[in-house]
Amino acid sequence: MAYNRRIGQTEMSFSKLVAQCLLRTLLAAFITLIIYFSIFSVVNGINYRALGYEVLYTEDGDNYETVYTYMYTGEEDENWVDEKLLEYMDKEGYYKQTIPSKLDASTMSKIAWVSQILSLVVWGALIYAVTWNAGNADADKHELGDAPLDKLRGLKAGLVAVIPYAISYLLLVFAKLTNAFAPAVSIFKILNYNCLAFNDMIITNGLASISPLELICLALVLLPLPIFAAFGYGLGVRHTIIKEKIVYKNEE
Repeated sequence: MAYNRRIGQTEMSFSKLVAQCLLRTLLAAFITLIIYFSIFSVVNGINYRALGYEVLYTEDGDNYETVYTYMYTGEEDENWVDEKLLEYMDKEGYYKQTIPSKLDASTMSKIAWVSQILSLVVWGALIYAVTWNAGNADADKHELGDAPLDKLRGLKAGLVAVIPYAISYLLLVFAKLTNAFAPAVSIFKILNYNCLAFNDMIITNGLASISPLELICLALVLLPLPIFAAFGYGLGVRHTIIKEKIVYKNEE
């Protein structure tokens, strides 16, 4: 059973469809950032422990230097006193700062991959929603005999919307081939933040760490947007709603 939303459904111009795909991709990147730091904060909070402390000194209140560091050994009891720390704390301009534990590289990588997977789900849902509506409206208009139907319209919109991201990739290729324009790496990573874990896995140490094959693999980050757009538009044209398919299948 499919629900045809004809009432109140308005046709969306191609340029508006492209703009919506672009804006929703940027929104998905912002949501990815929130997801990443949210997961990082939770995991970091759970694993937090004080490793020791250091004493900083400043003469002018702006420039600080480390003058003493103490790392806990596990042998300190409730009566233990660091006599050297007390010497510093009795003087003006000296400040104690805790040395916190840090998440290891493996944990950080897992956080990045979880964030990316959630990001792809959010990104796909955002693009699906707008392209499905466009496909549904176009199919309604075609069925009423008002206009021809271009079933590739969603794919075309996705391919146009991905152009800024494709340019960032070409800049990366240019930088790799010429050993120039180092900012290309940062530009590429920022614009393609929805694929942060995949990008970090390949770009481990700047341009020098990227092999020709890995450079080609990085082009994969350009595929989700047109795929999401084509998929959503195609279902909209057929008036097929994923939620209904799942619900009715489960009821059977």
